[in-house]
Amino acid sequence: MFFLYAVPCYLVVAVAVLNGATWLLKALSLHETKQQHGLSLNLAPVRSFINTTYKVNSRIPFLDKPETFVKEIRVHPIKSFPGLKVQTWKVTEHGLECDRMYMLGRFDAVRQKWVMVSLRQHASLSRVELRLEDGHFVVGYGNRDYFSVPRSVSKDYLEKMAGNREPAELWNVDFEVVALEKLDLRPFLAAVGLPEHYKLLYAPFGKLVVTNSPQNLAALPNYTPGSHEKYRVTKFQDYFPILLISDADIRDLNARLAKEHGPEVRTTPTNFRPNILIDGPEKPYDTDDWYRFTISGRQWVVTSKCPRCSIPNIDFETGKQRAKQPVSRTLASFRRVDRGGPSLAFFGISAVQVEHGYSVSVGDRVRLLERRLNQYGELA
Repeated sequence: MFFLYAVPCYLVVAVAVLNGATWLLKALSLHETKQQHGLSLNLAPVRSFINTTYKVNSRIPFLDKPETFVKEIRVHPIKSFPGLKVQTWKVTEHGLECDRMYMLGRFDAVRQKWVMVSLRQHASLSRVELRLEDGHFVVGYGNRDYFSVPRSVSKDYLEKMAGNREPAELWNVDFEVVALEKLDLRPFLAAVGLPEHYKLLYAPFGKLVVTNSPQNLAALPNYTPGSHEKYRVTKFQDYFPILLISDADIRDLNARLAKEHGPEVRTTPTNFRPNILIDGPEKPYDTDDWYRFTISGRQWVVTSKCPRCSIPNIDFETGKQRAKQPVSRTLASFRRVDRGGPSLAFFGISAVQVEHGYSVSVGDRVRLLERRLNQYGELA
């Protein structure tokens, strides 16, 4: 009889010891980069120990399973253009339906391929107006409409508007695009202050999400097949299907910005261009080591934390970059937290959907299933 009582007690103590040691290691940031701490020791055993704790916790119901909810959903039909806040939206094999389905591009004559025209280079794009009307995304500037593109791209539309398939590159990943040659962007480009030779691009297939993708994705329960047998496919997203950030992270960053640069310097979710904004969690940057989570019962797998560029420094009210890059400087002071990119500052997480063909809504429950120390990898 004593044995029957003793075994569960030993298990409880063992789990408590694992979690206590993990808490201490993380509090000391010993799972992060050698470069950050100037340490010569091998951090791999530390990371392995923490991941073992997380795996054990994932098997125990109600242990370290925080819940929150979807606070905002944002879709960006044209890359580097403003997004649309929506209440309910469909999840497809590419991510959120229509997200980054078009991209403004320029043809690089040296490399003989299309490359991205980014909000980083042209902050005035932050002042563009965009709305969904009668199945088309209508693009305006200065209270004037300039052009529209369809929400659903048909073969007839491409035959009428586009040229032949041509090579393109996005973050060193090659794929094929077509330029909408017959779409006259010149009045719009002139209004925004961009060169007239820029074109709007569409990717008929897209690019494979290989880096950090779960190798067993197709074997996971309830997996929904897509256009590739092993990997998800994205359009003009930087790489992964969705970007998720936490409201708690925004609040913490704003507190740091106010302390370092004054109360007039603030940032918003818009600056980070996420697809999903969640409420909380209570602890800022808790999502750093999320691995598997559900939105309204549908599973997602986190691929990595998201490295940040200079876009968060843009003042979306004025359409100009802030002097001295305050957001980037503040992030660099405390968010170099990934051994896969020790010189990069991270904010938010990227994820791959296990299922698609359903809708997510504001208010949907978000539940963590398992943690893992995620590591950023070079895109391929």
